[in-house]
Amino acid sequence: MIYTVAAYSITFGVLGLYWVLLDHRRRESAELYARATGEALEEPGRGFNVGAALLAPIWMLFHGMRVPGLLLLLPVVALFPLIQREMWTAALFVSAVPAAAGAALGFVANRIGVSHTKLDSPAAWSRSQRPWALGAIGLYTIVLPWAWLWLRSGA
Repeated sequence: MIYTVAAYSITFGVLGLYWVLLDHRRRESAELYARATGEALEEPGRGFNVGAALLAPIWMLFHGMRVPGLLLLLPVVALFPLIQREMWTAALFVSAVPAAAGAALGFVANRIGVSHTKLDSPAAWSRSQRPWALGAIGLYTIVLPWAWLWLRSGA
């Protein structure tokens, strides 16, 4: 079991980090090219926000949506007792709420965040969101799988 967790966490972690860093580099290069040639800058509110999708309630709290973030945090917190008591059907239904909200937020988070922070540069916006994406990928590919394995082994 440990080899399976290691293989998947390393593979998905590296692919996720590569995706985030490549997208950030693309935004920086596109902005430099647009400024050098005098073309219009890419709109910073476009694209998918990985950090907002994977860390939806926390991202919402820090980007001006306190009430929806707190409301979305309730089902996330409710998952822990359900999983601890092995109530898998209930946990599946409760986890659908943050999963759906995270998926939807991933597509609109850049527009929401840009209007909240007033960053008009695509590279500056990408730079501000890079720690969120890297933290989310680290949480989902390293921390959670290994914590699950450690708790499951009874250590």
